[in-house]
Amino acid sequence: MVEENGDLWYRKIGFYNNPFSIKPAPFDFRIIGQEELLDDLTYKVPSGTISFIEGPLGSGKSTLMKHLIHKFKGKGQVIFFSCNRIDSHLNIEKLLIDKYGFWGKMFKIHPKNMILLLDEAQELTSENTERIKYFFDSGNIKSIVFAGTDYASINLHESIKERIGDGVLKVKELSDEEAISIVRNRIGDLNLLNDDIVKKLFNLAGKNPRRLLQRCDKACRFLIENGYNEFTEDHYKQLFSDEEKLLEKPSSKEKPAPKAPKKEAKKEDKKETKKKSKKKPGKKKKEEDNPEENLYDEEKA
Repeated sequence: MVEENGDLWYRKIGFYNNPFSIKPAPFDFRIIGQEELLDDLTYKVPSGTISFIEGPLGSGKSTLMKHLIHKFKGKGQVIFFSCNRIDSHLNIEKLLIDKYGFWGKMFKIHPKNMILLLDEAQELTSENTERIKYFFDSGNIKSIVFAGTDYASINLHESIKERIGDGVLKVKELSDEEAISIVRNRIGDLNLLNDDIVKKLFNLAGKNPRRLLQRCDKACRFLIENGYNEFTEDHYKQLFSDEEKLLEKPSSKEKPAPKAPKKEAKKEDKKETKKKSKKKPGKKKKEEDNPEENLYDEEKA
């Protein structure tokens, strides 16, 4: 059931929008922890390059894209598109023509020197990106920035990969202090979540900024709905103990009984059997008929 405006937890403490929204920077343009990467992009984009931002889902790639839109939007030069919106084919020509609105569509006017920002690039195919390279070579696109989860596995056309070269920029993992800065930037001096709790939530989130924000939202919602002023260790255990148990489960299965030593033992036994067979040539025929010896020979083959 959707909450009424008056029942939204953040409205009760003076926020009009959810301070832990996972939408890229809806209220300011601060970048925390990725300043160097943003500086690199700000330098590369005007130079007419093709770059790739690599990072897990929720690590801040879309926020970086939003900063680039804000930086270069001046003369309508930026085209931003999230590739998870396409079914199978990206019509890059349509994206270019649509920049000129009605007249662009009517006369098929292709703009020049555009900056193309493609988020969720892991959804692209090689055919999609081959067409992009054509408009890049034709001068319609001046610079391209892809953002995706894994550059090595993405289906970019070889001509695009050659042009990217060493232009793969990896989103770095944030420190605990940077995670705290993100939360303080969202809620200011409100002491709803102390630094130790933020660190615990960040580690519970696998050090992923988006998942951190989701857990902060859950914690603060719990506080406000239950009339508490600060999220404590007891609250953490009450709200997130099940999630912590799920994280601990894989570690309990990590050390199964080792099988390799058993195989070695079998090999030793078989070697002993072979030695015995050399000492007793008269029994050679019987040992060749031994099912265990035949299995060992098959394994070696």
